[in-house]
Amino acid sequence: MYLRSSSVLAFQALLSSSVLYPLVQCSPAHLNSSHICRVLPGDAAWPDAAAWSRFNSSIGGSLIATIPEAAPCHDPHFDEAACQTLKAEWDLPLGHSQYPSSIDQPWFQNGTCDPFHPRNVSCTLGNLVSYSVNVTSAAQVSTTLRFARSKNLRIAIKNTGHDFLGKNTAKGGLGIWTHNLNSIDILWNYTSKEYAGPAIKIGAGTQAYAAYEAAHAVGYRVLGGTCPTVGLAGGYTQGGGHSALSSIYGMAADSVLEWEVVTPNGEHITASPESYPDLYWAISGGGGGTFGVVISLTTKLYKDTPTVGAQIFFNSTSAPGSTFWEAAEKFQGGLEPIVDSGAVALFAITNETFLAYVTAPSHTEAQIASQLQFVTGFLDSKNATYTLKITSDPSYFDHFARFYGPLPGGIWETSHLIGSRLIPRSVVRNQNSAITNLYHDIVKDGDWIVSGIALNASHKVAGNKPGRNAVNPAWRQALVHAIVYSVWDWEAPISVMQAREDHLTNYISPSLEALTPSSGTYLNEANFGQKNWQDVFYGENYARLLAVKHKYDPEGLLYAPTAVGADAWVLASDGRLCRA
Repeated sequence: MYLRSSSVLAFQALLSSSVLYPLVQCSPAHLNSSHICRVLPGDAAWPDAAAWSRFNSSIGGSLIATIPEAAPCHDPHFDEAACQTLKAEWDLPLGHSQYPSSIDQPWFQNGTCDPFHPRNVSCTLGNLVSYSVNVTSAAQVSTTLRFARSKNLRIAIKNTGHDFLGKNTAKGGLGIWTHNLNSIDILWNYTSKEYAGPAIKIGAGTQAYAAYEAAHAVGYRVLGGTCPTVGLAGGYTQGGGHSALSSIYGMAADSVLEWEVVTPNGEHITASPESYPDLYWAISGGGGGTFGVVISLTTKLYKDTPTVGAQIFFNSTSAPGSTFWEAAEKFQGGLEPIVDSGAVALFAITNETFLAYVTAPSHTEAQIASQLQFVTGFLDSKNATYTLKITSDPSYFDHFARFYGPLPGGIWETSHLIGSRLIPRSVVRNQNSAITNLYHDIVKDGDWIVSGIALNASHKVAGNKPGRNAVNPAWRQALVHAIVYSVWDWEAPISVMQAREDHLTNYISPSLEALTPSSGTYLNEANFGQKNWQDVFYGENYARLLAVKHKYDPEGLLYAPTAVGADAWVLASDGRLCRA
Protein backbone atom coordinates (compact mmCIF):
# COMPACT_ATOMS: atom_id res chain seq x y z
CA MET A 1 0.00 0.00 0.00
CA TYR A 2 1.33 3.43 -0.94
CA LEU A 3 -0.09 6.85 -1.67
CA ARG A 4 -0.04 8.53 -5.07
CA SER A 5 -0.68 12.13 -6.07
CA SER A 6 -3.86 12.62 -4.08
CA SER A 7 -1.95 12.10 -0.85
CA VAL A 8 1.58 13.22 -1.60
CA LEU A 9 1.71 15.45 1.44
CA ALA A 10 0.47 12.81 3.87
CA PHE A 11 2.52 11.50 6.77
CA GLN A 12 4.72 14.61 6.93
CA ALA A 13 5.05 13.95 10.64
CA LEU A 14 7.12 10.92 9.72
CA LEU A 15 9.73 12.86 7.82
CA SER A 16 12.24 13.17 10.61
CA SER A 17 13.58 10.74 13.16
CA SER A 18 16.77 9.86 14.95
CA VAL A 19 19.31 7.49 13.50
CA LEU A 20 19.61 4.48 15.79
CA TYR A 21 22.48 2.59 14.17
CA PRO A 22 26.00 3.94 13.64
CA LEU A 23 25.84 4.75 9.94
CA VAL A 24 27.74 7.99 10.11
CA GLN A 25 31.17 9.02 8.95
CA CYS A 26 31.32 12.38 10.69
CA SER A 27 29.45 14.55 13.14
CA PRO A 28 28.14 18.11 12.76
CA ALA A 29 31.18 19.32 14.66
CA HIS A 30 33.31 18.22 11.73
CA LEU A 31 31.25 20.30 9.32
CA ASN A 32 31.40 24.04 8.87
CA SER A 33 29.74 26.69 6.75
CA SER A 34 31.98 25.89 3.80
CA HIS A 35 30.43 22.43 3.45
CA ILE A 36 27.72 22.05 0.83
CA CYS A 37 24.97 19.80 2.16
CA ARG A 38 21.79 18.32 0.76
CA VAL A 39 18.64 19.64 2.38
CA LEU A 40 16.51 17.67 4.80
CA PRO A 41 12.84 18.05 5.80
CA GLY A 42 12.53 20.92 8.22
CA ASP A 43 15.27 23.00 6.59
CA ALA A 44 14.27 26.45 5.38
CA ALA A 45 15.28 25.39 1.86
CA TRP A 46 13.14 22.25 1.88
CA PRO A 47 10.54 22.51 -0.94
CA ASP A 48 7.17 23.71 0.26
CA ALA A 49 3.85 22.02 -0.50
CA ALA A 50 3.29 24.12 -3.59
CA ALA A 51 6.68 23.13 -5.03
CA TRP A 52 6.00 19.45 -4.46
CA SER A 53 2.57 19.83 -6.04
CA ARG A 54 3.99 21.52 -9.15
CA PHE A 55 6.64 18.84 -9.44
CA ASN A 56 4.01 16.12 -9.11
CA SER A 57 2.01 17.68 -11.95
CA SER A 58 5.13 17.81 -14.12
CA ILE A 59 5.60 14.03 -13.84
CA GLY A 60 2.00 13.06 -14.44
CA GLY A 61 0.99 12.54 -10.83
CA SER A 62 3.59 9.85 -10.13
CA LEU A 63 4.91 11.26 -6.86
CA ILE A 64 4.47 8.99 -3.84
CA ALA A 65 4.77 10.20 -0.25
CA THR A 66 6.51 7.57 1.82
CA ILE A 67 4.50 5.58 4.27
CA PRO A 68 6.76 2.83 5.67
CA GLU A 69 5.69 -0.61 4.53
CA ALA A 70 5.43 -1.78 8.13
CA ALA A 71 3.09 1.05 9.23
CA PRO A 72 0.24 -1.49 9.79
CA CYS A 73 2.32 -2.93 12.63
CA HIS A 74 2.27 0.31 14.63
CA ASP A 75 -0.28 2.64 16.16
CA PRO A 76 -2.33 4.48 15.04
CA HIS A 77 -2.54 2.35 11.89
CA PHE A 78 -2.23 -1.07 13.50
CA ASP A 79 -3.80 -3.94 11.56
CA GLU A 80 -3.22 -7.36 13.15
CA ALA A 81 -3.73 -9.45 10.00
CA ALA A 82 -1.64 -7.19 7.80
CA CYS A 83 1.11 -7.07 10.41
CA GLN A 84 1.29 -10.85 10.74
CA THR A 85 1.64 -11.15 6.96
CA LEU A 86 4.41 -8.57 6.94
CA LYS A 87 6.22 -10.34 9.78
CA ALA A 88 6.06 -13.68 7.98
CA GLU A 89 7.41 -12.21 4.73
CA TRP A 90 9.73 -9.47 5.96
CA ASP A 91 12.98 -11.40 5.49
CA LEU A 92 12.03 -12.31 1.90
CA PRO A 93 12.80 -9.86 -0.91
CA LEU A 94 9.67 -10.08 -3.04
CA GLY A 95 7.45 -7.82 -0.93
CA HIS A 96 10.11 -5.13 -0.57
CA SER A 97 10.61 -5.10 -4.34
CA GLN A 98 6.98 -4.16 -4.91
CA TYR A 99 6.88 -1.25 -2.47
CA PRO A 100 8.40 2.08 -3.58
CA SER A 101 10.46 2.98 -0.51
CA SER A 102 10.99 -0.37 1.17
CA ILE A 103 14.47 -1.89 1.33
CA ASP A 104 15.74 -5.34 2.26
CA GLN A 105 18.50 -4.68 4.74
CA PRO A 106 17.67 -4.32 8.47
CA TRP A 107 20.76 -2.23 9.18
CA PHE A 108 19.52 0.48 6.85
CA GLN A 109 15.89 0.00 7.83
CA ASN A 110 17.34 1.31 11.07
CA GLY A 111 14.71 -0.05 13.43
CA THR A 112 12.43 2.92 12.81
CA CYS A 113 9.48 0.99 11.35
CA ASP A 114 9.48 -2.79 11.02
CA PRO A 115 7.10 -5.59 12.07
CA PHE A 116 9.24 -6.70 15.00
CA HIS A 117 9.15 -3.66 17.24
CA PRO A 118 6.12 -3.19 19.56
CA ARG A 119 3.02 -1.59 18.05
CA ASN A 120 3.27 1.37 20.42
CA VAL A 121 6.77 2.25 19.16
CA SER A 122 6.50 5.19 16.78
CA CYS A 123 6.71 4.39 13.09
CA THR A 124 8.98 6.97 11.46
CA LEU A 125 10.80 7.27 8.15
CA GLY A 126 14.29 6.95 9.54
CA ASN A 127 16.62 6.35 6.60
CA LEU A 128 13.86 6.02 4.03
CA VAL A 129 13.31 8.56 1.27
CA SER A 130 10.63 11.18 1.89
CA TYR A 131 9.12 10.79 -1.57
CA SER A 132 9.47 8.43 -4.52
CA VAL A 133 8.72 8.88 -8.19
CA ASN A 134 7.08 5.85 -9.78
CA VAL A 135 8.90 6.28 -13.06
CA THR A 136 7.51 4.75 -16.23
CA SER A 137 9.46 6.83 -18.76
CA ALA A 138 12.87 8.36 -19.31
CA ALA A 139 11.24 11.80 -19.47
CA GLN A 140 10.05 11.44 -15.86
CA VAL A 141 13.58 10.58 -14.78
CA SER A 142 14.97 13.66 -16.54
CA THR A 143 12.37 15.89 -14.87
CA THR A 144 13.09 14.33 -11.48
CA LEU A 145 16.83 14.88 -11.77
CA ARG A 146 16.33 18.52 -12.76
CA PHE A 147 13.98 19.09 -9.82
CA ALA A 148 16.42 17.45 -7.39
CA ARG A 149 19.27 19.59 -8.67
CA SER A 150 17.26 22.80 -8.41
CA LYS A 151 16.15 22.02 -4.86
CA ASN A 152 19.45 20.51 -3.64
CA LEU A 153 17.81 17.18 -2.82
CA ARG A 154 19.54 13.89 -2.26
CA ILE A 155 18.62 11.23 -4.84
CA ALA A 156 18.34 7.47 -4.34
CA ILE A 157 17.67 4.98 -7.12
CA LYS A 158 15.65 1.96 -6.07
CA ASN A 159 14.99 -0.92 -8.41
CA THR A 160 13.93 -3.91 -6.31
CA GLY A 161 15.51 -3.09 -2.95
CA HIS A 162 18.17 -5.82 -3.17
CA ASP A 163 21.18 -4.04 -1.78
CA PHE A 164 23.52 -4.74 1.12
CA LEU A 165 25.28 -1.37 1.26
CA GLY A 166 22.52 1.22 1.67
CA LYS A 167 22.70 2.48 -1.91
CA ASN A 168 18.97 2.41 -2.59
CA THR A 169 17.73 4.71 0.13
CA ALA A 170 18.47 8.24 1.29
CA LYS A 171 17.20 9.89 4.45
CA GLY A 172 15.05 12.86 3.50
CA GLY A 173 15.73 12.17 -0.15
CA LEU A 174 13.80 11.77 -3.36
CA GLY A 175 13.63 8.22 -4.66
CA ILE A 176 13.63 7.19 -8.30
CA TRP A 177 11.68 3.92 -8.27
CA THR A 178 12.30 1.99 -11.49
CA HIS A 179 10.27 -1.12 -10.62
CA ASN A 180 7.59 -0.42 -13.23
CA LEU A 181 10.03 0.02 -16.09
CA ASN A 182 9.45 -3.66 -16.73
CA SER A 183 9.09 -4.13 -20.49
CA ILE A 184 10.66 -7.17 -22.20
CA ASP A 185 11.44 -7.35 -25.92
CA ILE A 186 13.09 -10.20 -27.81
CA LEU A 187 15.39 -8.87 -30.53
CA TRP A 188 16.06 -11.70 -32.94
CA ASN A 189 18.40 -9.83 -35.23
CA TYR A 190 20.35 -7.46 -33.02
CA THR A 191 23.31 -6.19 -35.00
CA SER A 192 26.33 -4.12 -34.02
CA LYS A 193 29.97 -4.02 -35.01
CA GLU A 194 30.77 -6.59 -32.33
CA TYR A 195 27.72 -8.86 -32.24
CA ALA A 196 24.97 -10.15 -34.47
CA GLY A 197 22.37 -12.47 -33.04
CA PRO A 198 19.47 -12.80 -30.61
CA ALA A 199 19.21 -10.37 -27.71
CA ILE A 200 16.74 -9.36 -25.05
CA LYS A 201 15.91 -5.77 -24.07
CA ILE A 202 14.60 -5.49 -20.54
CA GLY A 203 13.39 -2.49 -18.61
CA ALA A 204 15.30 -1.47 -15.51
CA GLY A 205 12.63 -2.92 -13.23
CA THR A 206 12.39 -6.32 -14.91
CA GLN A 207 13.05 -8.96 -12.30
CA ALA A 208 15.12 -12.01 -13.09
CA TYR A 209 12.28 -14.51 -13.02
CA ALA A 210 10.35 -12.55 -15.66
CA ALA A 211 13.38 -12.35 -17.93
CA TYR A 212 14.05 -16.06 -17.45
CA GLU A 213 10.44 -16.90 -18.30
CA ALA A 214 10.48 -14.72 -21.43
CA ALA A 215 13.73 -16.24 -22.67
CA HIS A 216 12.57 -19.77 -21.89
CA ALA A 217 9.35 -19.24 -23.83
CA VAL A 218 11.41 -18.85 -27.02
CA GLY A 219 13.97 -21.56 -26.23
CA TYR A 220 16.74 -19.36 -24.85
CA ARG A 221 18.33 -18.34 -21.56
CA VAL A 222 19.77 -15.12 -20.20
CA LEU A 223 22.40 -14.47 -17.56
CA GLY A 224 21.11 -13.65 -14.11
CA GLY A 225 21.63 -14.57 -10.50
CA THR A 226 20.13 -17.32 -8.37
CA CYS A 227 17.78 -14.90 -6.58
CA PRO A 228 14.88 -14.57 -9.03
CA THR A 229 13.55 -11.28 -7.67
CA VAL A 230 16.69 -9.27 -8.43
CA GLY A 231 16.34 -6.62 -11.14
CA LEU A 232 18.76 -7.69 -13.85
CA ALA A 233 19.33 -4.21 -15.28
CA GLY A 234 19.87 -2.68 -11.86
CA GLY A 235 22.85 -3.01 -9.58
CA TYR A 236 23.15 -6.71 -10.42
CA THR A 237 24.54 -6.36 -13.95
CA GLN A 238 25.89 -2.85 -13.33
CA GLY A 239 28.04 -4.33 -10.57
CA GLY A 240 29.22 -7.30 -12.63
CA GLY A 241 26.68 -10.01 -11.91
CA HIS A 242 27.70 -13.62 -11.22
CA SER A 243 25.42 -16.41 -12.44
CA ALA A 244 24.99 -20.16 -12.39
CA LEU A 245 25.88 -19.81 -16.10
CA SER A 246 29.09 -17.83 -15.54
CA SER A 247 31.42 -20.74 -16.27
CA ILE A 248 30.03 -20.76 -19.82
CA TYR A 249 29.47 -17.08 -20.53
CA GLY A 250 31.35 -15.08 -17.90
CA MET A 251 29.83 -12.31 -15.82
CA ALA A 252 26.48 -10.77 -16.67
CA ALA A 253 28.27 -7.52 -17.57
CA ASP A 254 30.25 -9.44 -20.20
CA SER A 255 27.07 -10.05 -22.21
CA VAL A 256 25.80 -6.45 -22.17
CA LEU A 257 25.23 -4.95 -25.63
CA GLU A 258 23.91 -1.54 -24.66
CA TRP A 259 22.44 0.53 -21.85
CA GLU A 260 19.62 3.05 -22.14
CA VAL A 261 20.49 5.74 -19.61
CA VAL A 262 19.41 9.13 -18.35
CA THR A 263 22.59 10.94 -17.38
CA PRO A 264 22.72 13.19 -14.31
CA ASN A 265 22.20 16.27 -16.50
CA GLY A 266 18.91 14.77 -17.73
CA GLU A 267 20.06 13.65 -21.19
CA HIS A 268 18.47 10.44 -22.49
CA ILE A 269 21.12 8.40 -24.33
CA THR A 270 22.14 4.90 -25.39
CA ALA A 271 25.58 3.77 -24.22
CA SER A 272 27.27 1.00 -26.17
CA PRO A 273 30.79 0.15 -27.37
CA GLU A 274 30.10 2.47 -30.32
CA SER A 275 28.18 5.30 -28.62
CA TYR A 276 29.31 6.82 -25.31
CA PRO A 277 31.81 3.95 -24.95
CA ASP A 278 33.29 5.34 -21.74
CA LEU A 279 29.89 5.33 -20.03
CA TYR A 280 29.14 1.86 -21.42
CA TRP A 281 32.44 0.66 -19.98
CA ALA A 282 31.79 2.19 -16.56
CA ILE A 283 28.21 0.98 -16.13
CA SER A 284 29.20 -2.54 -17.23
CA GLY A 285 30.67 -3.62 -13.93
CA GLY A 286 31.55 -0.33 -12.23
CA GLY A 287 28.50 -0.33 -9.97
CA GLY A 288 25.02 1.16 -9.94
CA GLY A 289 23.53 4.35 -8.61
CA THR A 290 26.27 6.80 -9.60
CA PHE A 291 26.87 7.20 -13.36
CA GLY A 292 23.27 7.66 -14.44
CA VAL A 293 19.78 6.20 -14.14
CA VAL A 294 19.45 3.06 -16.25
CA ILE A 295 16.18 2.81 -18.17
CA SER A 296 16.83 -0.48 -19.96
CA LEU A 297 19.47 -3.09 -20.69
CA THR A 298 20.02 -4.99 -23.93
CA THR A 299 21.98 -8.20 -23.46
CA LYS A 300 22.74 -11.39 -25.33
CA LEU A 301 20.42 -14.38 -25.41
CA TYR A 302 21.84 -17.90 -25.45
CA LYS A 303 20.26 -21.06 -26.78
CA ASP A 304 18.97 -23.20 -23.94
CA THR A 305 20.11 -26.77 -23.39
CA PRO A 306 19.30 -29.67 -21.08
CA THR A 307 20.88 -29.11 -17.69
CA VAL A 308 22.11 -31.51 -15.06
CA GLY A 309 22.19 -30.56 -11.41
CA ALA A 310 23.58 -32.08 -8.25
CA GLN A 311 23.01 -31.60 -4.54
CA ILE A 312 25.31 -32.98 -1.90
CA PHE A 313 24.71 -32.74 1.83
CA PHE A 314 26.44 -34.00 4.95
CA ASN A 315 26.72 -32.81 8.53
CA SER A 316 28.93 -33.11 11.56
CA THR A 317 26.98 -36.14 12.76
CA SER A 318 27.05 -38.08 9.51
CA ALA A 319 30.67 -37.08 8.93
CA PRO A 320 31.93 -36.91 12.52
CA GLY A 321 35.14 -35.63 13.99
CA SER A 322 37.69 -34.25 11.59
CA THR A 323 35.94 -35.85 8.60
CA PHE A 324 33.47 -32.97 8.28
CA TRP A 325 36.09 -30.28 7.78
CA GLU A 326 38.38 -32.54 5.79
CA ALA A 327 35.52 -33.14 3.35
CA ALA A 328 34.76 -29.41 3.17
CA GLU A 329 38.41 -28.72 2.41
CA LYS A 330 38.52 -31.46 -0.20
CA PHE A 331 35.38 -30.10 -1.88
CA GLN A 332 36.83 -26.62 -2.33
CA GLY A 333 40.17 -28.05 -3.41
CA GLY A 334 38.54 -30.09 -6.20
CA LEU A 335 36.41 -27.35 -7.73
CA GLU A 336 38.78 -26.23 -10.47
CA PRO A 337 38.05 -29.00 -13.00
CA ILE A 338 34.34 -28.72 -12.30
CA VAL A 339 34.11 -25.03 -13.14
CA ASP A 340 36.48 -25.45 -16.09
CA SER A 341 33.99 -27.91 -17.57
CA GLY A 342 31.32 -25.18 -17.63
CA ALA A 343 29.64 -25.92 -14.30
CA VAL A 344 29.06 -23.62 -11.32
CA ALA A 345 28.91 -24.80 -7.71
CA LEU A 346 27.27 -23.06 -4.76
CA PHE A 347 28.03 -24.27 -1.25
CA ALA A 348 27.15 -23.26 2.29
CA ILE A 349 28.93 -24.24 5.50
CA THR A 350 27.64 -23.78 9.02
CA ASN A 351 29.24 -25.11 12.19
CA GLU A 352 27.24 -28.31 11.67
CA THR A 353 26.21 -28.67 8.00
CA PHE A 354 27.58 -28.66 4.48
CA LEU A 355 25.33 -28.25 1.43
CA ALA A 356 26.32 -27.76 -2.20
CA TYR A 357 24.42 -27.26 -5.45
CA VAL A 358 26.01 -27.80 -8.84
CA THR A 359 24.61 -26.46 -12.12
CA ALA A 360 26.05 -28.26 -15.14
CA PRO A 361 24.49 -27.36 -18.51
CA SER A 362 25.14 -29.86 -21.33
CA HIS A 363 26.59 -32.42 -18.90
CA THR A 364 25.29 -35.94 -18.36
CA GLU A 365 24.41 -37.40 -14.99
CA ALA A 366 27.35 -39.78 -15.29
CA GLN A 367 29.74 -36.90 -15.95
CA ILE A 368 28.70 -34.92 -12.91
CA ALA A 369 28.76 -38.02 -10.70
CA SER A 370 32.30 -38.68 -11.90
CA GLN A 371 33.34 -35.08 -11.27
CA LEU A 372 32.10 -35.31 -7.68
CA GLN A 373 33.82 -38.63 -7.04
CA PHE A 374 36.75 -36.89 -5.39
CA VAL A 375 34.54 -35.86 -2.46
CA THR A 376 32.01 -38.71 -2.39
CA GLY A 377 34.86 -41.22 -2.57
CA PHE A 378 36.54 -39.52 0.36
CA LEU A 379 33.35 -39.64 2.41
CA ASP A 380 32.90 -43.31 1.52
CA SER A 381 36.47 -44.05 2.62
CA LYS A 382 35.67 -42.53 6.01
CA ASN A 383 32.40 -44.49 6.33
CA ALA A 384 30.59 -41.18 6.43
CA THR A 385 27.02 -40.88 5.25
CA TYR A 386 25.85 -38.18 2.89
CA THR A 387 23.06 -37.37 0.48
CA LEU A 388 23.82 -37.04 -3.22
CA LYS A 389 21.01 -36.22 -5.62
CA ILE A 390 21.63 -35.81 -9.32
CA THR A 391 18.90 -34.37 -11.54
CA SER A 392 18.30 -33.87 -15.24
CA ASP A 393 16.04 -31.20 -16.67
CA PRO A 394 15.14 -30.43 -20.29
CA SER A 395 16.28 -26.81 -19.93
CA TYR A 396 18.26 -24.48 -17.72
CA PHE A 397 14.99 -22.77 -16.78
CA ASP A 398 13.52 -26.02 -15.48
CA HIS A 399 16.71 -26.72 -13.55
CA PHE A 400 16.65 -23.22 -12.07
CA ALA A 401 13.02 -23.54 -10.98
CA ARG A 402 13.81 -26.90 -9.35
CA PHE A 403 16.87 -25.70 -7.44
CA TYR A 404 16.10 -22.03 -6.78
CA GLY A 405 12.31 -21.86 -7.03
CA PRO A 406 9.48 -21.73 -6.55
CA LEU A 407 9.18 -18.70 -8.76
CA PRO A 408 8.80 -15.82 -8.47
CA GLY A 409 10.04 -15.55 -4.89
CA GLY A 410 12.81 -18.11 -4.76
CA ILE A 411 14.57 -19.57 -1.72
CA TRP A 412 16.83 -16.78 -0.48
CA GLU A 413 16.23 -14.58 2.53
CA THR A 414 18.02 -11.24 2.59
CA SER A 415 18.00 -9.96 6.18
CA HIS A 416 21.72 -10.33 6.82
CA LEU A 417 24.97 -8.74 7.70
CA ILE A 418 27.32 -9.70 4.90
CA GLY A 419 30.90 -9.57 3.69
CA SER A 420 32.81 -11.38 0.97
CA ARG A 421 36.13 -12.01 -0.74
CA LEU A 422 37.19 -13.35 -4.12
CA ILE A 423 39.49 -16.34 -3.57
CA PRO A 424 41.97 -16.77 -6.44
CA ARG A 425 42.74 -20.15 -7.94
CA SER A 426 46.33 -19.86 -6.80
CA VAL A 427 45.25 -19.50 -3.18
CA VAL A 428 43.00 -22.55 -3.34
CA ARG A 429 45.83 -24.53 -4.93
CA ASN A 430 48.46 -23.47 -2.41
CA GLN A 431 46.63 -22.46 0.78
CA ASN A 432 43.40 -24.43 0.77
CA SER A 433 43.95 -25.70 4.30
CA ALA A 434 44.47 -22.17 5.60
CA ILE A 435 41.30 -20.94 3.90
CA THR A 436 39.29 -23.87 5.23
CA ASN A 437 40.67 -23.33 8.73
CA LEU A 438 39.52 -19.72 8.52
CA TYR A 439 36.05 -20.85 7.42
CA HIS A 440 36.00 -23.11 10.49
CA ASP A 441 37.01 -20.22 12.73
CA ILE A 442 34.34 -17.95 11.25
CA VAL A 443 31.42 -20.35 11.73
CA LYS A 444 32.46 -22.08 14.96
CA ASP A 445 30.20 -20.06 17.28
CA GLY A 446 27.12 -20.38 15.07
CA ASP A 447 26.68 -16.66 14.40
CA TRP A 448 28.10 -16.76 10.87
CA ILE A 449 27.68 -18.88 7.75
CA VAL A 450 30.20 -19.23 4.94
CA SER A 451 28.79 -19.54 1.44
CA GLY A 452 30.74 -19.91 -1.77
CA ILE A 453 30.09 -19.55 -5.48
CA ALA A 454 32.69 -21.43 -7.51
CA LEU A 455 32.98 -20.40 -11.15
CA ASN A 456 35.27 -19.60 -14.03
CA ALA A 457 34.66 -16.01 -15.16
CA SER A 458 37.97 -15.64 -16.97
CA HIS A 459 38.34 -13.50 -20.06
CA LYS A 460 38.75 -16.71 -22.06
CA VAL A 461 35.31 -17.91 -20.96
CA ALA A 462 33.76 -14.47 -21.40
CA GLY A 463 35.27 -14.10 -24.86
CA ASN A 464 36.72 -10.66 -24.25
CA LYS A 465 39.96 -8.96 -23.30
CA PRO A 466 41.15 -7.15 -20.17
CA GLY A 467 39.70 -3.65 -20.02
CA ARG A 468 36.62 -4.57 -22.04
CA ASN A 469 34.42 -3.47 -19.16
CA ALA A 470 34.71 -2.28 -15.57
CA VAL A 471 34.23 -5.65 -13.84
CA ASN A 472 36.71 -5.92 -10.98
CA PRO A 473 39.75 -7.67 -12.51
CA ALA A 474 39.96 -9.92 -9.46
CA TRP A 475 36.99 -11.87 -10.84
CA ARG A 476 39.11 -13.15 -13.71
CA GLN A 477 41.50 -15.08 -11.43
CA ALA A 478 38.90 -16.10 -8.84
CA LEU A 479 37.83 -19.67 -8.24
CA VAL A 480 35.50 -18.96 -5.32
CA HIS A 481 33.44 -15.94 -4.36
CA ALA A 482 33.38 -16.54 -0.60
CA ILE A 483 30.53 -14.88 1.27
CA VAL A 484 30.21 -14.66 5.03
CA TYR A 485 26.87 -13.67 6.47
CA SER A 486 25.02 -13.50 9.73
CA VAL A 487 21.26 -13.85 9.76
CA TRP A 488 19.62 -10.84 11.36
CA ASP A 489 18.32 -11.59 14.85
CA TRP A 490 15.19 -9.50 15.32
CA GLU A 491 14.92 -10.45 18.99
CA ALA A 492 18.49 -9.57 19.95
CA PRO A 493 19.46 -6.13 21.26
CA ILE A 494 20.87 -3.96 18.51
CA SER A 495 24.17 -4.01 20.36
CA VAL A 496 24.50 -7.69 19.40
CA MET A 497 24.18 -6.91 15.70
CA GLN A 498 26.54 -3.96 16.05
CA ALA A 499 29.10 -6.27 17.65
CA ARG A 500 28.74 -8.71 14.77
CA GLU A 501 29.24 -5.93 12.24
CA ASP A 502 32.36 -4.82 14.10
CA HIS A 503 33.63 -8.40 14.10
CA LEU A 504 33.05 -8.62 10.36
CA THR A 505 34.81 -5.34 9.63
CA ASN A 506 37.71 -5.69 12.00
CA TYR A 507 38.39 -9.44 12.06
CA ILE A 508 36.66 -11.56 9.40
CA SER A 509 37.30 -9.33 6.41
CA PRO A 510 40.95 -8.56 7.29
CA SER A 511 41.56 -12.28 7.87
CA LEU A 512 40.24 -13.15 4.41
CA GLU A 513 42.25 -10.32 2.88
CA ALA A 514 45.44 -11.48 4.58
CA LEU A 515 45.17 -14.82 2.79
CA THR A 516 44.29 -13.20 -0.56
CA PRO A 517 46.41 -10.02 -0.69
CA SER A 518 46.23 -9.52 -4.46
CA SER A 519 42.50 -10.10 -4.83
CA GLY A 520 39.35 -8.05 -4.29
CA THR A 521 35.70 -8.19 -3.29
CA TYR A 522 32.43 -8.33 -5.21
CA LEU A 523 30.98 -4.87 -4.73
CA ASN A 524 27.34 -6.06 -4.76
CA GLU A 525 27.68 -8.62 -1.96
CA ALA A 526 29.95 -6.84 0.44
CA ASN A 527 30.25 -5.21 3.82
CA PHE A 528 29.11 -1.58 3.85
CA GLY A 529 31.85 -0.95 6.42
CA GLN A 530 34.60 -2.31 4.16
CA LYS A 531 37.88 -0.50 4.66
CA ASN A 532 39.72 0.78 1.59
CA TRP A 533 36.64 0.04 -0.51
CA GLN A 534 37.91 1.98 -3.54
CA ASP A 535 40.66 -0.56 -4.14
CA VAL A 536 38.87 -3.61 -2.73
CA PHE A 537 35.68 -3.17 -4.80
CA TYR A 538 37.09 -1.67 -7.99
CA GLY A 539 40.77 -2.56 -8.14
CA GLU A 540 42.83 -0.88 -10.84
CA ASN A 541 39.67 0.47 -12.46
CA TYR A 542 38.88 3.07 -9.80
CA ALA A 543 40.81 6.03 -11.22
CA ARG A 544 39.31 5.55 -14.67
CA LEU A 545 35.84 5.07 -13.20
CA LEU A 546 36.21 8.28 -11.19
CA ALA A 547 37.15 10.16 -14.36
CA VAL A 548 33.95 8.92 -16.02
CA LYS A 549 31.98 9.95 -12.94
CA HIS A 550 33.42 13.47 -13.06
CA LYS A 551 32.71 13.74 -16.78
CA TYR A 552 29.03 12.79 -16.59
CA ASP A 553 28.21 13.96 -13.07
CA PRO A 554 30.58 16.83 -12.26
CA GLU A 555 28.24 18.17 -9.55
CA GLY A 556 27.91 14.82 -7.81
CA LEU A 557 24.12 14.74 -8.06
CA LEU A 558 24.08 10.95 -7.78
CA TYR A 559 25.52 9.55 -4.57
CA ALA A 560 25.46 6.04 -3.15
CA PRO A 561 27.59 4.66 -0.31
CA THR A 562 30.78 2.99 -1.60
CA ALA A 563 29.81 3.85 -5.20
CA VAL A 564 32.37 5.56 -7.41
CA GLY A 565 32.68 9.16 -6.23
CA ALA A 566 31.19 8.52 -2.79
CA ASP A 567 34.46 9.55 -1.18
CA ALA A 568 33.63 13.17 -2.07
CA TRP A 569 30.81 13.12 0.50
CA VAL A 570 30.28 12.44 4.19
CA LEU A 571 27.20 11.56 6.23
CA ALA A 572 26.65 13.63 9.36
CA SER A 573 25.14 12.22 12.54
CA ASP A 574 21.69 13.50 11.58
CA GLY A 575 21.84 11.67 8.24
CA ARG A 576 22.63 14.82 6.28
CA LEU A 577 24.81 14.32 3.20
CA CYS A 578 27.54 16.91 2.85
CA ARG A 579 30.58 17.54 0.71
CA ALA A 580 33.73 16.23 2.33
